[in-house]
Amino acid sequence: MSTKKNVLSNAFAQMIGKVLTVLASLFVVKIVAGFGTDYYGNYVTAYEFLAFFGIIADAGLFSIAVREIAKGESLNKEDKASANDMIVDTDSKFRCSPECILGNVFSMRLLLVIIVTVLAGVIAQYVPSYPPIVKTGIWITGISMALTIIAGTLSAILQARMKIHYFATSLVLGKILLATLIFTVSKRIELFGDHLFFTMLWAGVVSNIVFCGLVAFFASREIRIRLKFHFDWWKHIFRKALPYGLALVLQTLYLRLDIVLISIILGSTAVGIYGISTRVLESFLVLGVFFGQAILPKLSKEEHNPVQMSNTLMWGIEKLLTFSLPIIVGCSFFSSEIIELLSSTEFLSSDGFIGSDKILFILIPTIFFAYFNQLFSFSLVASNRQNYLLKVNATALILNGVLNLMFLQKYGIIAAAISTVFCEAVVLLLLVHEIRKHFNLQFSIKNIGIILVANTILFLEIYFTPLRDNFILAGLVGVATYFGIMYLGLGKK
Repeated sequence: MSTKKNVLSNAFAQMIGKVLTVLASLFVVKIVAGFGTDYYGNYVTAYEFLAFFGIIADAGLFSIAVREIAKGESLNKEDKASANDMIVDTDSKFRCSPECILGNVFSMRLLLVIIVTVLAGVIAQYVPSYPPIVKTGIWITGISMALTIIAGTLSAILQARMKIHYFATSLVLGKILLATLIFTVSKRIELFGDHLFFTMLWAGVVSNIVFCGLVAFFASREIRIRLKFHFDWWKHIFRKALPYGLALVLQTLYLRLDIVLISIILGSTAVGIYGISTRVLESFLVLGVFFGQAILPKLSKEEHNPVQMSNTLMWGIEKLLTFSLPIIVGCSFFSSEIIELLSSTEFLSSDGFIGSDKILFILIPTIFFAYFNQLFSFSLVASNRQNYLLKVNATALILNGVLNLMFLQKYGIIAAAISTVFCEAVVLLLLVHEIRKHFNLQFSIKNIGIILVANTILFLEIYFTPLRDNFILAGLVGVATYFGIMYLGLGKK
């Protein structure tokens, strides 16, 4: 049985890996943004267009696979003797060993990713507002997407067995390679000429080949990787995964719809300005996703123990509060410094011009909503209540689409930012409504109070002192103050 300590160490390993990955990714952003807003806008569009199709290729199978593998680890010895095969009980219920689950899910996702990559490339050719360079680039980024999905599929066994640090290590090494390649290319512009843009995209493919290869190596140490084709089990698992898969598609649509509409309605420059701020935001949001993925195996094993499951969820809520609130406080004060550090003054606001810094400031509350949306979504998946996510994400998609179509043309990218925050808040309210029906959450007033006090002191410390004028010093002092208060208040708990 995995413990909360296992979950936290698993999430912490992902967080460390993600911090290093973020630094490498932001280094890439800094280099590419140096070529101007139009160039960076095209670069972002080539990748963002694939995000929706990547979720279609997932079809909810990753999270379901992690859940099923975690449950499969508890098969008895007689079942494990048939580890290569699917087991069917007399009541036609399927039980499948971890190797069987991974092999079948691998086959399913491999087939999906081939279909979806080709589909995305073809559809992109018929978007009239996309320049030829973006249409061609999408074929290249499609390969990167396929490799990322394959790596994610193989990592399911690492996730289920609380060994995600191997995945995080692979991801970090891949991103460091990407940063190195992009830096090298940017220093040899004369060698590539008109092919510079495509060369940068191919650098992403090379880095993802390394990333995927490393994940495959680590996964193969845990389990034998083979393609399996139990079509009856495919039907069985698709019925489980389809509601969550559709929910993920809708979630991706409502989260990515703004930048897609910006690229179509407002053009590459607007995408570049908006893209810098969303890239910063996504760097923080992935931490919430990692935490949700880390806690999913534990919640899945506790499906038939509601009390323990509720305790785990409450523990997760406290941890997300601990990390989300100080990030919001810090980014609120230093959005301009963050944007300038990652790009240039060309992306900053001025008289009559809304820059990436103002967009980031508006988007910052999304961190709070998104962290808990991920946790609650994974909690519903673990308890086999993913159908509700369909309704939630469909509501958010319709709402975001309507708001953007009504206000984007008139108010520009600031309307897209406000719509995103509003939709995330609505999603949180809907998820809380469902969570309260199935979980008995009893919070520690002391713990919540200490977290809020620590964040209040952090805010006042920056606002009323010269720290607000020194980004680096504020970060160092703020971290020491915040976690010092948390340690004194909560100790090692």
